[in-house]
Amino acid sequence: MTHVQVIDDSSSLRQLVRAMLEPEGYTVAEAENGAEGLERLRAAEQPMVVLLDYQMPVLDGAGVLTAVSADGGALLGHEYIVISANTSTFPESFIELLRSLSIRILPKPFDHAALVTVVSQAKERLDAPRFETAPWETAGEDE
Repeated sequence: MTHVQVIDDSSSLRQLVRAMLEPEGYTVAEAENGAEGLERLRAAEQPMVVLLDYQMPVLDGAGVLTAVSADGGALLGHEYIVISANTSTFPESFIELLRSLSIRILPKPFDHAALVTVVSQAKERLDAPRFETAPWETAGEDE
């Protein structure tokens, strides 16, 4: 079962995401700001899909992803998807951060099909084998 963490200051959006994803077999947890969400991500026992709002009080999406980039480790094991209605106003520094972490964007408003598709794709990335080194870098070492 795939766990999804929704980090958004809008309770109605969190409830909507829950209503869309739980019937699809996902377990959904909620956090109402980036600081609470980051705390939950650090405490997570397994990688999860994270739907992260860009604009929030306390700690915004950029702050969460800056901490993820700086802390590394298990925080990099989650799959992040930034959700925002203001994608055209992202500062260049945030766009570079998204690129460096290979993070996808889901524009608001989104429909059921778009949400399920992007979360399903993130789940596939979580389930894919992870290599400490690329397989071709270890070829021939046993010879």
